[in-house]
Amino acid sequence: RLCAEAIKEHGSLNTDGKSSVSYGVLFDKTANTLEALNGTLRAAKRQKKVIAFDGELLMMPRDKDVQVVLLEA
Repeated sequence: RLCAEAIKEHGSLNTDGKSSVSYGVLFDKTANTLEALNGTLRAAKRQKKVIAFDGELLMMPRDKDVQVVLLEA
């Protein structure tokens, strides 16, 4: 839930009307709150289908521009 709130707070609406934020921004804004950001993102993508992003595992700084999209409002 914290991850979804962070995407809404720090992101913007994409062309599909869904909240989206770059991984770099999400990483910077949640570093102190979500210590296990990658684990949270992977679980939300695989098990809960709450978010979407290209790839399996996002890493800084390589993936800082990859968009993390919130699929549910």
